[in-house]
Amino acid sequence: MQNIFKTLRSKSYSVPCELCSIGSLCIPMMLNNKIDSILNRKVSYSKDEIVVKANTPFTKFYIIYAGAFKTFVTTADNHQQINGFYLPGDIVGLDSISTKVYNNTIQALSNTQVCELRYDELMSLVDNQKNIRDMVFNLLSSDIYNYQKLVLCYSQKKADERLATFIYSLYQRYEKRGHSSLNIKLMMSRADIANYLGLTIETVSRNLSKFQEQNILSARGKYIFIKNLNALIDLGN
Repeated sequence: MQNIFKTLRSKSYSVPCELCSIGSLCIPMMLNNKIDSILNRKVSYSKDEIVVKANTPFTKFYIIYAGAFKTFVTTADNHQQINGFYLPGDIVGLDSISTKVYNNTIQALSNTQVCELRYDELMSLVDNQKNIRDMVFNLLSSDIYNYQKLVLCYSQKKADERLATFIYSLYQRYEKRGHSSLNIKLMMSRADIANYLGLTIETVSRNLSKFQEQNILSARGKYIFIKNLNALIDLGN
């Protein structure tokens, strides 16, 4: 029997510079015009490592090359509330521009490599180059739109619809980064997914089992193989 999970390659979960969220406008490249300087900017973080804590003075953005981050706030009763997952090509820290502090704690979900970009470097280009200014506005707009979709998901969708929407959104995000396979990896745990969607772990597991019974997908560990993409889309809508 063919193993549908074997087609996944680890390099599918890094992103070449041209598929990064800032695309051809690679700011480290524009600042230095040397590939060596970009590679020197790459910093590695270990799985579960705290990259920066909430309320720390904001100095730089993190552009994910390989791996994944999550962002969360700590509630009054000392629990995490996850409010974002960031994949290769994503830029982390845009929400901190206005407050000048990191509004969330940033943590690595796996061994992760990032390109670090200082805020003052970006602003120097925003002041002088329209294409950079437009890029920043587009990224900020995208962040706002994604947040609005999450609020809508919380307020109007049932548990199975939330989970279907989440899995499809991951598929879309990976597809934009050149990973067109229906076999995707969940970089986050079931507990993190449940936290993010406002569900319990048991509810997430139960609905994954239901999706498998309906032949919408197969799930094994962190790997999801989407068998019926249209059914997944319909369920999430």
